[in-house]
Amino acid sequence: MRPISPSLMGTKPVIPLIFSLSSPIMLSLAVQSLYNIIDSVYISRYSSSGLTALSLAFPVQTLITAVASGTGVGTNILISNALGKNDHEKASRLILHGYVLSLINWILFVIIGLLFLKPYFSIFSTSQEVNKLGIQYLSIILIGSISPFLENVAIKILQATGNTVSPMFYQVCAAIINLVLDPILIWGIGIFPSMGISGAAVATIFAQFVSALLSVLTVFFKQNILRITLKNFCVSLNYIKEIFITGLPSVLGMALVSAYISGLNGILAGFSQEAVTSLGVYYKLQTFLLIPTYGINQGITPVLSYNFGAEQYRKMWNTLWYSLIFTTITLIAGSLLFIIFTKEIFLFFSASQELLETGIPALRIISTSFPFFSLTILMPTLFQATGYLRYNIFITLLREVILLVPLAWILSHVGLLYTWLTFPLSEIIAAVFSCYYTYKLYRGPLSISADK
Repeated sequence: MRPISPSLMGTKPVIPLIFSLSSPIMLSLAVQSLYNIIDSVYISRYSSSGLTALSLAFPVQTLITAVASGTGVGTNILISNALGKNDHEKASRLILHGYVLSLINWILFVIIGLLFLKPYFSIFSTSQEVNKLGIQYLSIILIGSISPFLENVAIKILQATGNTVSPMFYQVCAAIINLVLDPILIWGIGIFPSMGISGAAVATIFAQFVSALLSVLTVFFKQNILRITLKNFCVSLNYIKEIFITGLPSVLGMALVSAYISGLNGILAGFSQEAVTSLGVYYKLQTFLLIPTYGINQGITPVLSYNFGAEQYRKMWNTLWYSLIFTTITLIAGSLLFIIFTKEIFLFFSASQELLETGIPALRIISTSFPFFSLTILMPTLFQATGYLRYNIFITLLREVILLVPLAWILSHVGLLYTWLTFPLSEIIAAVFSCYYTYKLYRGPLSISADK
């Protein structure tokens, strides 16, 4: 499969365009999700406290991914929009500014993150073993996070220029490296000492470094759409601000996941450690379930932005409609699978009887929210790609601040079983507002009657 020219985003038939861009991303996400799950399986077999430590570490890792990915998305949208307007000079300058912003973000994360690791774990766990393992793991992840910061920008730049194949290949290579190194570094094989949970972190960082290096080199030396030169380069605060603001909804969307998971962990810790672990297992599984949705979401982002810039609104809307149909079907199928095979899923994580009793009803209730993800993920992406950032930000805040944790806190007073209802209730309400704003744009400023 070859990279497509950005100009084809405005001329290629919609369905082939969607899948030519999205399928490599889906494969990449599938491999990443698989090794995240296997990472947890390895740790669960090494130490039950280690699995809990990973569950508590997950929000911080999500925050790193949020800022890294959001910077990449902002760069991606602006480059695609500039290409739609045939402004190649601006697109080239945006590439370098995306990297500058990533380096700034990494430095801030390392300084702030290392200062707050110990207080963070002490809030959510009274177990010294869990806290010790969590601090060991996250310290390594934070220091090595320069790789995901640079990698995310590089991947989004390649996607903006129609290349979703190279990032797929690099991330698959990284996943294989991680899968091979995990057991070697966790338990120690041959000349390698047993490093425990620190070994899992080192394996992750090394794999990310390989993918980041290959991605950055491809942007500078192998992509043929934009010429990049450091000659006479001067950092522009306006470009950095533009990337930051455009990517802000994506940063908020994922960063607030980190915040609300921490909030939910605090609420669930009041019931049992198994409740916290159940939530952690769910989020590991959720990344796998949402592969088709996130794959299509990432694939159509440059298409929506390009056609918005070129004022080809009919093509933009058709891209959204077909994407919604496909993702909704896959999410309904995923929901049924999670409901039917819940026990088998938890046994894969070496679940104790206590974890089975807590986790099975939790996952079945949460699964009813899955079909609504297509509306609450893809529609806000349209808002972001077309510059209606306030709609995107409102949906994000509604789902993850206004509804989720407050609802969980209220329902927790009734009982643990009712607390899990937070997920479907939040998604349904957010889906209603997403549909309302989409209809408003479709009948108003982005009407197909204004198509060029």
